[in-house]
Amino acid sequence: MRTLLAPSPALIEPPDLLLLESADALAVELAACFLAEESARGGGAAARYLESDPREYETWLGGGLIGVRGADGSPAAGGGFRRYDTTTAELVQLWTRPELRRTGLARRVLGQLEPLARRAGYRRLYAVAEPGQDALRRTLAACGYEPLGIAEWEYLGFVKAL
Repeated sequence: MRTLLAPSPALIEPPDLLLLESADALAVELAACFLAEESARGGGAAARYLESDPREYETWLGGGLIGVRGADGSPAAGGGFRRYDTTTAELVQLWTRPELRRTGLARRVLGQLEPLARRAGYRRLYAVAEPGQDALRRTLAACGYEPLGIAEWEYLGFVKAL
């Protein structure tokens, strides 16, 4: 695994959160877990991910990925961002293993993605919650993301100033 060390010790804490590149084994495993769940749910996020270039999440292209392994070594949670425009990054693949949900793990991942995006020069983070992604909507709202529309909309954008 080619996991990169964080540029600052304070950037990725606690040590179970890893800064990744798209070819890292954990990044590939997290993407597979995310795709399997999204495909089963029937959401469009899986199709959009498959159409994208995984290198969009590379730090040298203005992206970032964070992953967490569980105590058993399997993927526990992760998320990433990619360039949306010159001032905005788009959150992607925020995922937590089902049995670890409601433990604060997604918030920890999000809490590390935000400073990474800020250090990459972005001023905002943007995310879209699709139908059936109620947990994502709750997590984004709890972390200070503002909805860009009416809560009852099937597809609801969220934005947060960094």
